[in-house]
Amino acid sequence: MRFTLASLSLALLLGCTASGDAPATDLSKTDDADDTAGDDLDSPDIQHSPVEGVQVIGQDLTLSARVNDRTGVLLVKLYFRRQTAQNFSAQGMILSDPETGLFQGTIPGDEMGSAGMHYYLEAVDTQGNVGTLPEGAPAEYYKFDLIEADQ
Repeated sequence: MRFTLASLSLALLLGCTASGDAPATDLSKTDDADDTAGDDLDSPDIQHSPVEGVQVIGQDLTLSARVNDRTGVLLVKLYFRRQTAQNFSAQGMILSDPETGLFQGTIPGDEMGSAGMHYYLEAVDTQGNVGTLPEGAPAEYYKFDLIEADQ
């Protein structure tokens, strides 16, 4: 029994199969997913049409973006603040269409105060690469004005 366990251990250590032959490995062929994942230095691709026109004070505003990455998207966040605020708040965006990579996030109505709003998007892929839109965020951001609802 000791001889069999020792032989098995030695075979595993040397990478041999039960027949004693070396495993069939063709080093010229690698799995594309494994090969590209290790070399992925690209941030996720974010496509978004900025908010146009004025929005209504106190109403939720849902934003959409298509986010894709060859190794997969880990998370997408929507950052927003009132025009008069210094710090951004963050809200996770939800994947609403896996086939197209469509994510949606909402700026809550209670954040939509009397001033205008600033926002930007951030995406992280499975390799830890981070992308923002606009690209210079948070120093650069999208903005829109707010108005009172018609009475």
